[in-house]
Amino acid sequence: MRMACANLAFFLSPQGRNSWPYQPEQPVSLPEDFFGVCVASSEDPACDDYILARLRELGVKCVRVDYGYDSPGGFADRLVGRLLSEGYRVALHLVAPRRDMEALDTPDGAARWREFVRDAFARFGGGVELFEIGSTVNRRRWSGFTVPRFLRAWEIAWAEARERGLVLAGPNVTDFEPFYNVAILQALRQRGCRPEIHTNNLFVERATEPEAFDPKILGPGWAARLKFNTVRKAALLGAIGRWAGVPRTYSMHVSWSLRRIRRLLVDVEEQQADYVARYGCLAAASGGLQRVYWGPLIGQREGLIDDGTTFFPEVFHVTFYGRANGKVGDYRIRPAFRAFQTVVRFLAGTTFTRRISARGSLEILEFQSAAHTLHAVWCRNGDCAVAADCYAAEALGAAEAFDRTGALLAAAPVLFTQRPTYLRWKAAAAIRLAPAPGSMADLRLAARGEAEYVPIRQPDWRGLALARLAGDKIDPAALLPGRLAPMDSAAARVLRNKRNRVWSVAAPWDARRQIVVKHFRPATGLRGWRQRFKAGKARRSWNGAQELLRRGIPTPEPVAWLEHPARPHAHESYYLCAAFAGGTSARQAFYAVNGGAAEFLGEPVAGLFRQIAELLARMHGRGVFYRDLSAGNLLLRRGADGNLEFALIDTGRARIGVKGLGIRPRLADLMRLCHPLAWRGREQFLRAYFLAANIRFAGWMRLAFHYYDWKHRLKKWLRPWR
Repeated sequence: MRMACANLAFFLSPQGRNSWPYQPEQPVSLPEDFFGVCVASSEDPACDDYILARLRELGVKCVRVDYGYDSPGGFADRLVGRLLSEGYRVALHLVAPRRDMEALDTPDGAARWREFVRDAFARFGGGVELFEIGSTVNRRRWSGFTVPRFLRAWEIAWAEARERGLVLAGPNVTDFEPFYNVAILQALRQRGCRPEIHTNNLFVERATEPEAFDPKILGPGWAARLKFNTVRKAALLGAIGRWAGVPRTYSMHVSWSLRRIRRLLVDVEEQQADYVARYGCLAAASGGLQRVYWGPLIGQREGLIDDGTTFFPEVFHVTFYGRANGKVGDYRIRPAFRAFQTVVRFLAGTTFTRRISARGSLEILEFQSAAHTLHAVWCRNGDCAVAADCYAAEALGAAEAFDRTGALLAAAPVLFTQRPTYLRWKAAAAIRLAPAPGSMADLRLAARGEAEYVPIRQPDWRGLALARLAGDKIDPAALLPGRLAPMDSAAARVLRNKRNRVWSVAAPWDARRQIVVKHFRPATGLRGWRQRFKAGKARRSWNGAQELLRRGIPTPEPVAWLEHPARPHAHESYYLCAAFAGGTSARQAFYAVNGGAAEFLGEPVAGLFRQIAELLARMHGRGVFYRDLSAGNLLLRRGADGNLEFALIDTGRARIGVKGLGIRPRLADLMRLCHPLAWRGREQFLRAYFLAANIRFAGWMRLAFHYYDWKHRLKKWLRPWR
C-alpha cells in the first residue's frame, strides 16, 4: 500500500505529469567522467596491473568496486588502494551476503552490518568518491533484500556516514522497475535520509536491442504504446530522482550477456560490441543519467574482457562482482572493449545537441565539442541505410569517418548498418542532410566483415550488390542482367525453367566460381493482386537469406537483388547468390535411405539424420519458420575438411521471429521435409529432431505427416483434371 501511494504521489506530481512521455531535455552536457566501469581483481597481484593497464586504454577515471564481508584484508583492499593511489575515482559498493542480509532483521545481523560499514568507512572514507548501499534490492532471491530490509540497512549506513561527511548512493534497483525507485526514494525522503546519488542498474537487454520498446512492462501489446526504450527509461529514472530531491542519477552496472544474444544470433561478440556502442550513445543522449558504469570489465559471459573460463558465479555479477576469474595470461580483449573505448573517447565531455529525425530504424545523434561536431549513426539489427540518402555528398566528403572501434576510415561508408559509424566535422562546418534520411524499407542485411554491399541505382534497376567478398573486389555493374550470360547462352547451365527461371553462370570476379541467377517473372491475375503490397520476390529471397546468415543458418552467399525502381511487381526481378558447388539434395539422400542404403556421401544414416535434425532444431530455435522446407531445398555435400556441409535455398517464404518456434510451425516445416522419406526412416529422423530440439514427441504429431501425405495424393490425382 505504501508503495502504491508513493507512486501515485509521483505520477500526480508536476514532475511526474510533466515528465510524460519522458522525452530528454536538450542540450545535454556530458561531464568528462560520464563513463565508468566495474572492476574486480583476484589473489594474483598481476591482475591489478592488468586492470590498471586496461583502464588507461579505456580512458575512464571512474571505477566501481564491489566490497563484501570477506573483502577486508584481501585482494579487494589491495585493488582499491592501487586505484586510489593512481588517482581513480572509486565508487565502493558495500554488499552483504544474502544470508547476512536476510538476518538483518535480527539484532546480531544488524550489528554485523553496522560493524562492516563502519570498518569500510574508516578504511576508505577519506579516499573513495562515494559508497553505494543496496544491491539489486528488487531481486530478493539474488540479494536477500526486501524494501524494509533495505531501509533498515540504509538507516544504519546513513547514520554512520553522516558522522563522517561521506557520500551515500542508492538504492540500486536493477532493470527498469520504477515503482521501486519511487517508493524507496519517497521513504528515504520522509525519513530525512535521502541519498546524494540515485542509483539503478539500467539493463535493457530484455528488450533485445537498446532502441527497442520494452515488451515486458505490460506485455508486447503495450510496448509500442508506452514506448519505453533506453532513452525514455533513463529520462524517467532521472525525473524520479529529481522529484525525490536527488538531482544525480547513476546507472551502476549494465551489460549484455553473450548467452542471451546466442539464443537467436551468431557472431555474439560482435553483436555485444554493437550493443555497447549503441547503449552508450543513447544513455548519453537521454539526459536522465549523469554517469554510466559498464560491468563487468572481466567476465565469462558479460565482460568487456573474456576471462578464459567457462565458470559463471552462483551470485550474478550485477548483485556482487567480487572476483575476476581465470588467469591473467588467458584474458582476451573482446570487440566490446574497443567499442566502449571509442564511446568514451568521442562522447565524454561533449554536449548532446539533437537527435535528427529519421525514417525507419536509422539513428543519428549529434554531439558537440569545442573543436568538432560528431554524429553517431547506425540502424537497428539487420537494417541498413544508404549514406547518400542521409547526407548531402559534400557533407560526407568533408567528414572524418570512424568505425565502431575508433579506426579512421578512408571515406564515409556507402551503407550505414547496425554497427555504429562516427562522422566528425570541424565545429564551424555546415552539415547538410538529405531531406528525409532513413533506413531502407523492407530490406534486411547481415552486417558481416567479410561481405560489403553497395546500392544499385539505375533507371531500370534498384537493389544491392556485392562490392567485396573475403578480399575479392567485385564490380557491381557486372552483376546487372544485361551483363550476365542469359539462360539460353552456352555459358549458362539451366537449373529450372518453369514459373521462375534459374540458371548458373561463372562469377564475373572469378571464372572458377559459379553464381546462381534466379529470374522472377511478374505475378499476374489474382496472385499479382494479392502480392501488390508485399516486397518483391527477389527482395524476399534476399531478406530470407540475410536473416538466415544472421542466425548462423547456412545458405549460399547472397550476391545481389535487383528489381524495377518504381513498379517492382509489374516487372521482372532477379536474385543472385553463390552456387553450392558439388552439392546434392536431402531428397536424394532420403530416396537412397528408402532404397535400403546404410550411408549417404559416406555418412551413416543415423549420423546424417542427426546432423540434419540439429541444423533444423537450431533454425527453429532461432525463430525461423521456413515455410518452404522441401527436401529439395536442403542441399548437402562433403566439405574439404571431410565434414558434411549444408545449405538452405529458396528462402523467399521464410518468416523470421524473435523467439523460438512453437510446435505447430515446426511440424509444418518437418512434414514438408519428410514427405519423400518412408515412414521407417521418417520415425528415425523425427526421434533425432525432437531429441535435438529437447521436445517430447507425442503421438498426435504424426497426424501432420499423414495429412501432408494425403494432400499430395489428392493433388496428384487432380492434376490430369486441371
